[in-house]
Amino acid sequence: MALRRFALHASLTACLLACLAGCGGTVGGIHAEGPAPSRIPWSGPVYVLDWKSLAWQHPDVLDLTSRTVLYGVAWHDWGRPRATGTGEVVDFACVSGCAHHDYKSYSVSIVFSGLVKRQYAAYYSRASVTPVRRPAPGWAEDTSGVRLHVPKP
Repeated sequence: MALRRFALHASLTACLLACLAGCGGTVGGIHAEGPAPSRIPWSGPVYVLDWKSLAWQHPDVLDLTSRTVLYGVAWHDWGRPRATGTGEVVDFACVSGCAHHDYKSYSVSIVFSGLVKRQYAAYYSRASVTPVRRPAPGWAEDTSGVRLHVPKP
């Protein structure tokens, strides 16, 4: 009985060793041919989140901050690492003391940058708003370096 059990264990061990030895062999193994593939550029939708964390693509109106509203924006290079646009900042909060809803505005250049890629989309993480004619009005908030919301991974 002990001899039989020994023979069974010996044959199972030999079978296991034969299987493991076959796994490490180079015959019929992987063969690399040619250069490694180049990095495939990512493509997908690109969004910007306003200060309320609402997602927008190519927004012509956007609440950049609680007091800065971009209006009438025309975008260039949207979806690239740096999107530029032109439009106006409108004082809808009436910080300038507008009477009878006579909203003040001024022309600006806008740059969104810091493209952050998430699973199925990308988001701009920084904004810079520069007045076309300096200086910006006194009621205007400094928006030369605004950090934008980006969804967590």
